[in-house]
Amino acid sequence: MTEQTPSKVLITGANGFIGNSLMRHYKQQGVEVVGVDLRGDGAEIVEGDIGNPESIAELLEQCDVIIHTAALVSNALSDADMWRVNVQATAKLIAAAEKHQVRRFVQLSSIVAYGNAATGELSEDHPVHGDGGSYVLTKLASEHAVLAAHAKGNIEVVILRPGDVYGPGSRPWLILPLEAIHKGQFMLPEKGEGFFRPTYIDDLVRGILLAVECPEANGEIFNLSCQGYISSREFFSHHYSWLNKRGPMLVSTRLALIAATLATKLADLTGGVNEASVATVAQLSTKSWFSIEKAQRILGWAPQVSLKDGMAHSQQWANDQGLLKK
Repeated sequence: MTEQTPSKVLITGANGFIGNSLMRHYKQQGVEVVGVDLRGDGAEIVEGDIGNPESIAELLEQCDVIIHTAALVSNALSDADMWRVNVQATAKLIAAAEKHQVRRFVQLSSIVAYGNAATGELSEDHPVHGDGGSYVLTKLASEHAVLAAHAKGNIEVVILRPGDVYGPGSRPWLILPLEAIHKGQFMLPEKGEGFFRPTYIDDLVRGILLAVECPEANGEIFNLSCQGYISSREFFSHHYSWLNKRGPMLVSTRLALIAATLATKLADLTGGVNEASVATVAQLSTKSWFSIEKAQRILGWAPQVSLKDGMAHSQQWANDQGLLKK
């Protein structure tokens, strides 16, 4: 079937890592695109709250595709906030999209939907599991909201489950680890042998663009990850080399869980947020990786950026941002 080039794309979470990367790519392609976020820029990104989608009804009327990247990506925020943003806002947004006759809704989910206890190679038909805290549970529930809307037959949907997405601007896999390493507070559970599935941002963006345009993608779920996996120790050893430090610090999962529990209690007492939480420890201890055969077969997608090149781009960006200074 012929690809369907969108006439106008609306991207939620347009100030975020993935959303902003998508904005840049669509503008480079000459496709009309508008972003929505809680903070606008007076130009391409409109200030709006997806929890109140009728406030952006005019944009919904104009767009034939929504790419929904907006979410709280955290293992430390409250259950109530995670539920309100990741689930309830998603349900309201796709209902409004259906009302305003948006053709296709592309939902950015996550590989965490399979749960942290899953092992081995996982394809899209592997059962999902809520093992992993609020982020995992709300990602599952947001998928349900999207699939429930699709079941009524009035809107096309595609659900994407990216791997561990890194690159310039990545908060969980670049900014936060570098900050923790500077403070001597970064450690890897499972003695660094947890499985990491590095997926460079440009590869993910290319997969999203294909999911937007491919007619056969309607109603489907796709893993967009790397081929196989590497150890978390191998991935984060790059960060240490950029800083001319020895590491990473490798500990048992049990010790990491104790440290995470104590750090979270301290953060609660001081009004802070501890992203190196118990849920993060579990995530970095996983022993699963993801089949991308379906994405290859239907979308014609496969990752193209090598880890070496992706890390080189990440290092350059981190250096430009002053993140590598002592």
